[in-house]
Amino acid sequence: MKTDKAPRGHIHHESGLTLIELMIAVSVGLVIIGAAFSMLIMNQKATTVNDQVVETQQNVRLAMELLAQDVRLASYNYVASAPGAPTVGACSIPNGTVSRPAGIRPMDQNAAGADTGPDSISMVVPVLADVVTPWVLSANVGGTGIDPVPFNALPMAAAAITDMVSQGLVVGSVVSIGGGGVRAVSAVNATSLTLSSNIEGKFPAGSRVFLLQCVTYAVSTAAATCGTGNTPCLTRNGVVLVDGIEDIQFSYGCDGCSTAAPNPLSPDGLVDEIDGVNPTSGPSINDFVTNSAWNLPPMSPETIKQVQVSVVGRQMMQDQGFSEINTPGVNSGPVIVSDHNPSADPGYNASDYSKVRRRVVMRILQPRNM
Repeated sequence: MKTDKAPRGHIHHESGLTLIELMIAVSVGLVIIGAAFSMLIMNQKATTVNDQVVETQQNVRLAMELLAQDVRLASYNYVASAPGAPTVGACSIPNGTVSRPAGIRPMDQNAAGADTGPDSISMVVPVLADVVTPWVLSANVGGTGIDPVPFNALPMAAAAITDMVSQGLVVGSVVSIGGGGVRAVSAVNATSLTLSSNIEGKFPAGSRVFLLQCVTYAVSTAAATCGTGNTPCLTRNGVVLVDGIEDIQFSYGCDGCSTAAPNPLSPDGLVDEIDGVNPTSGPSINDFVTNSAWNLPPMSPETIKQVQVSVVGRQMMQDQGFSEINTPGVNSGPVIVSDHNPSADPGYNASDYSKVRRRVVMRILQPRNM
């Protein structure tokens, strides 16, 4: 009888990783993961820094464009020195207990010396909001003869007056007719405006009627104004325009504010040489006046011909460096523009100041009617 016998198999020994090999593999894996994670953190922080830099640049440029628009329009169709010129809002120059109208009112933070904070400025500009109906005269005024007939009523379409009221027109507002006459409004009627005094001139139907306003630009550090976490900010009549604007500085090129040689004894249409260093090649940066109250002749607003504007913007968040830990970055020292050195400001802290980046934009602007 034949008996089947199970084949004799071979015993295979399956060996695994030793504990040491496993620990080495884990360590290598952790090193690779750590390096990848480190690169991810650096990339994220680099992206954040780049975004903040771009945002700061955009903010400072936007602030300059908004300021430039109004500076160029300052005193638009308004001659503050003309007899009987009405004061527009807060645009007046004080001199003791007396004040007089001003198309542009410089407000240096410290008119007697170096500033310890931002400047501000007030200007007379037209309301430029979009309108439903053009604000124009609906009929001729001033007569049809050779000599003008004095008038104090502006005939206008009812829709135009309604639109002007929606843009802020009230009794006491100041209007300009075609750039040739400026008066306060004493009555707002359905189809006309009554002026506070007569104008001697002739204006045809279709002449533009401008509603004038006084706008004030300033920097605020109040959370109640800028919003929590958005300080500092640029404001226009107390309304926030741009976040992250830390400083604005103004200096002024004037014509007729200095009679010292080589300047002529009367205005000549050129910016006065203040430093006298290079009188043949035009005005230099030192010919722009930064410390003056502009309230007494010859240093009066009517002599201002150019405005140098400097805007400093800052990041809204601190740089955190590129390491895994939140180590604040360190940037350059105080940004000095015009006569303002931030290191002299009350409460200045060099360590805190250096933790955010800043951008500066400077421009020289020509007011329209100065």
